[in-house]
Amino acid sequence: FGMVRRGERLLAAVLVLLVGWSGVEAISFDLASSKVKCFSEDLADNTLVVGDYAMEPIPEGQNRMPVDIQVTDPLEKVLYSLEDAKEGKFAFTTSLQGDYIVCFHNKGLPELKTVRRVKLDMKHGIDAQDYSKVIKADHLTGVQTSLRKIEDRVEQIRHEFQAQKDREKELRDLSEQTCERIVYFAIFTITVLAATGAVETHWLFNYFKVNKYI
Repeated sequence: FGMVRRGERLLAAVLVLLVGWSGVEAISFDLASSKVKCFSEDLADNTLVVGDYAMEPIPEGQNRMPVDIQVTDPLEKVLYSLEDAKEGKFAFTTSLQGDYIVCFHNKGLPELKTVRRVKLDMKHGIDAQDYSKVIKADHLTGVQTSLRKIEDRVEQIRHEFQAQKDREKELRDLSEQTCERIVYFAIFTITVLAATGAVETHWLFNYFKVNKYI
């Protein structure tokens, strides 16, 4: 009986680690006038991303400091953009692997030297999914929901490992191609130098022979 309880506690701990763990936390930072601050996240393709942001209200009597937000993909395509943002949410599914960048730009006058407080909470993968809808649609119990989350997280980890493996293969292929090109270029350079040396030697030999130096 004691072993069964210990097993249940162990299972509960595993559930907490797999379901409750999140690699992304909300952040807050001060953004000075005329400054830009960006955050980059390396994501695999086909990954759901959800972000919530909010700018603290400007104190009464302080100069206006509009903050713009922009989200871009690895090809610098704009996925989300808003001028003079107050608070809101953006969501998208990645179409390719790479760095996705979120930038905030305080467009206040630089000589004022004032700051605006910004909050950002960005989640991706299963951390960004709304499981309340899944529970209602599939009529899942608490345990079934936990198991679904574990299954989804394991699938996400597998997908990320595969994406990393594909990237390593691309880098390895690129490195091999670069090495081959260097070898071919070296052979071409040596051939050109040898041919140039032979032509110069032949010309000098004929020159000395015509002028009876040899």
